[in-house]
Amino acid sequence: MRLPRRRWWSIVGGDGAGDGWGEWFLEELIAQAHTATPMDVPALVNRCAEALGLKEIVIRPTDLQQRRLVPLTEGLPPLDIDSSLAGWCYRTVSLRIEELETGALCVWLPVVDGAERLGVLGVHSASMNARRLRRCRMPTGILAMAITSKRAYSDSFARRARSEPMRLPAEIPRVRLPPRTIGNTHVVSAAVLEPAYEIGGDALDPSLTQSTLHAASLDAMGHNLASALTASVALAACRNARRAGGRAPRPRRDDRPVTRPVVARSVLHGHPQPARPRLGGLHRRPAR
Repeated sequence: MRLPRRRWWSIVGGDGAGDGWGEWFLEELIAQAHTATPMDVPALVNRCAEALGLKEIVIRPTDLQQRRLVPLTEGLPPLDIDSSLAGWCYRTVSLRIEELETGALCVWLPVVDGAERLGVLGVHSASMNARRLRRCRMPTGILAMAITSKRAYSDSFARRARSEPMRLPAEIPRVRLPPRTIGNTHVVSAAVLEPAYEIGGDALDPSLTQSTLHAASLDAMGHNLASALTASVALAACRNARRAGGRAPRPRRDDRPVTRPVVARSVLHGHPQPARPRLGGLHRRPAR
């Protein structure tokens, strides 16, 4: 059951001064996030703004190619990631504050789910202090989980993330792709597929276990339905074999002196040798 606006405000006490307000606030936010539909999230967030004594909170997830931050709120323009302060917040995963033309302040907060950057949160307020800034950070983790869990079945999220039509051969593997970035304190895997709307037979499959990062890169020849179906079957076969305990044959070892011992193993089947970024450019290991 969704709480009326006046209850959010009266219990929190306008500026959030009531005893135990933070625990109550998070409990109600989590409860409502569970039952909210994907496009209910902006309204839910603005009830949070009211409870925190803020003017407005705007969620801006990134688009498919990570070039723009697209608002979930209707009527607002997207922001360029390379040239805006919100984009700087997204790129550096750090807080930024700017003064708007109206004289109000806008606090940009990164929205991150694990290692994956999802977008930013724009918090508008007439003034800002340390306590209010700390409270602005509270909804970001919950909203990140809400976006991650709900975007998989929301056409509205998908439409906002796209700047041009998606070809059918690209749609087939995209629905099976994992997040762009996964990782933990020891290793991070990040990858994108381009051209984003015409990938066809291209697919990626990174996966983490307690001690191992598996990363499969698939490239079925062509950009048509046949290549898309081939890549999808190969992707499913990789996951099925890995989850059944299978291992890739004939690994190559690349031991490097790092603070934590790491062993990289690669197996190629008909694909060019991968390039490794190093200072001074890209380097390819000679074929063996």
